[in-house]
Amino acid sequence: MGGQPKALLRFRGKTFLEHVLSAVRDSGITTTVVVVGHHQKEIRQAFAATNLVFNPDYEQGMSTSVQSGIRALPAGVQGMGVFLVDHPLIDERTVQKLTEKLTPHTIVLPVHKGRRGHPVFFGAGLFEEILALSADQGLNTVVRRDPSRITEVPVEDVGVLSDIDTPEQFENLLREGD
Repeated sequence: MGGQPKALLRFRGKTFLEHVLSAVRDSGITTTVVVVGHHQKEIRQAFAATNLVFNPDYEQGMSTSVQSGIRALPAGVQGMGVFLVDHPLIDERTVQKLTEKLTPHTIVLPVHKGRRGHPVFFGAGLFEEILALSADQGLNTVVRRDPSRITEVPVEDVGVLSDIDTPEQFENLLREGD
């Protein structure tokens, strides 16, 4: 994105991170941890009141950020959702549907028109397995390890697939969003 943090990209009057946090809050989730790496200073300035955790190992892979997030969660949570800041179009009703299916040893995935998307939820019984991942292993290692613990939830929300990774995708989003 030309050096600009995705979290701070603006769409419909809010940053990407504000869109994600709104969907999380409006779904009824009460505990939120935002893991930051690159651009942490800019994101901290913009979101001073948010529970931000710095992952010093962010360059080693996304699993290190998820591990930092797990370590920052309070004891007793039932699970966690992994929300990607470059998926700003998530609807809170989708998040609610996903959380309703979460149990201690399940992985809950949204599916739109046959394609798996984000956010992905992990029951608390899987936290130790995620914490044991090496930096070069992604969360897909946990997802693929035992397909019987996956719960796929069909959703109409195309936002679960809307991944904004390039300036062109961002420009398209801005054009479509007007």
